[in-house]
Amino acid sequence: MSLPTGNDVNVVDPVLTNLLLGYMQADTRFVASRVFKALPVDDESGTYFVFTKKYWFLDEMKRRAPGSQFARAGYGVESGTYATAQWGLENPIPDETRAKSQVPMDLEEAGLRWLATQSNIRKERAFATDFIKASVWDNQDNDAATDWDDFSAGDPVNDVVSGKKTISDATGVDANTLALGLIVHNALVNHPDVIDRIKYTTQATQGNIEGALAALLGVEQYLVGRASYNTANEGATFSGSAILDDDALLCHVPPNPGILVPASGYSLYWQPGGGQGAADSYYEKSTKSTILQHSEQWDQVAVAADLGYLWLGIV
Repeated sequence: MSLPTGNDVNVVDPVLTNLLLGYMQADTRFVASRVFKALPVDDESGTYFVFTKKYWFLDEMKRRAPGSQFARAGYGVESGTYATAQWGLENPIPDETRAKSQVPMDLEEAGLRWLATQSNIRKERAFATDFIKASVWDNQDNDAATDWDDFSAGDPVNDVVSGKKTISDATGVDANTLALGLIVHNALVNHPDVIDRIKYTTQATQGNIEGALAALLGVEQYLVGRASYNTANEGATFSGSAILDDDALLCHVPPNPGILVPASGYSLYWQPGGGQGAADSYYEKSTKSTILQHSEQWDQVAVAADLGYLWLGIV
């Protein structure tokens, strides 16, 4: 564990009070919480029900003669399970460090921001590790002949349109979200077919381009995962790596979670264990330090594997 010392926060030369360099990643760089919406649960682990899909797509209506019995049919019910896990981290602020600090920011504020970033990175890495991989989603494509950075053979627009049709035919639900790594986004904006279709965008700002891509691909959310993390150990030289890399996930994300509302996945959180993230502080006499404490308890669950279409290594 590395902590700033009194010498780190106190220098001899004059200190600029209007300049403080930081590397806190914006929340918009992370996509996990926007793909798997947060949903509170009553217990830290448990079961959820799923109406068996096949019964809802059958054509069971029968002709009936006057006075005769009605035909009867029904539907099945399945279940899935979840198990939340609690995560936590503390950031100590020794009294001596606070007393000598010339950093132009309250150390509590800096610590809370650091803890919040740690939370975002943990959730994003869990999402990428557990759900951006083979054998999770019912629909997967890893055909190297059609990579989206292959400007002659790759056809990303048709791939996404076909993926949407596959999900629609199998579920009766329209996929509305495409989440992809920055390297995939860069391939799309440089693809000749895409350029030709969005070249008349009024102003080529990042927001306009992403909005145009969403419209072109027929999704409501076009999410670019830009978050990165340090893959090296704490004592080693920094080595930054993208969390969501060369893959793309097409899925359905409901605007508002609820009963009978289809979703590809949820982030189920248990509030007594910290929920999506809870901060607290206490004073530790033995070390003469203020301790900032962050806790959270959740489980990310793909509740409908047929509502996802994954392209692995698409660039």
